[in-house]
Amino acid sequence: MYEKIILAATSRGETDHAAQTAFELCRRHGAKLVIFHACRLPREGWGTVERLISKDELVEATRKDILDNYSGRLEGIDYSTHVVCGDPAEELASTATHVAADLIVMGPHCRDGECSGDRMWGLVDSTVQRVTSRVVAPVMVVTRPNTLLEHDPEHILVCTDMAIPSENAVCHAASLARRSGAKVTVFSVLDVGLSYPNPKFYQRDMEDFIQDTLIRMERKYTRELEGVEHTFEAWEGVPYTEILKAARWKNADMMIMRAIPR
Repeated sequence: MYEKIILAATSRGETDHAAQTAFELCRRHGAKLVIFHACRLPREGWGTVERLISKDELVEATRKDILDNYSGRLEGIDYSTHVVCGDPAEELASTATHVAADLIVMGPHCRDGECSGDRMWGLVDSTVQRVTSRVVAPVMVVTRPNTLLEHDPEHILVCTDMAIPSENAVCHAASLARRSGAKVTVFSVLDVGLSYPNPKFYQRDMEDFIQDTLIRMERKYTRELEGVEHTFEAWEGVPYTEILKAARWKNADMMIMRAIPR
């Protein structure tokens, strides 16, 4: 399923679930692993300004810290390390292109060295959002222990806003489902607005809009999902809230979304 995986490694404990997932995926699929880290000063953890050493010394010391941190967990994995000094998003995107990665694994959104308690990763200027807008490879964001450590995905929720970039997300979900035998739920939310209600949804009965959306999804995505067990779902609400509800109600163990352009 995967041949080359990049793990965006950090010294924060909150991102360790991402590391564990990357390690297991590499073992399961025989993929090569590139452990990536960008030193951005000043920050706590690997590569801090407190070291007061040259760039080369900083990179080597950081590489050693990374390997010490993952000691004993890389057995059986063909891995390499890539440590640079620079902007994390730009350097990671460049590395992904250079090594032709087919998956990037990252932890949750963090800002100023602190991970937000609510695990929100789609915030403006977050490294995750900046990476997803720059790379072609899919980006897996892992925020907590997940079933992928035990088996390949069994139920994939793919979210669509019916725009052209969403087709890539649906195609990727279909490809994964064919390889793993997973079910796919294609889900769309009719955005009624949070602070300012969308007036167009008050001109007809909401059920009419839902049925129109379901018909559009069937026409648009049925061919891409050929040979995959799938269903289409749509209802109204605030998108991020309803997506989380759908994932929980459908017992999805993987969620696929298109990147949000900056």
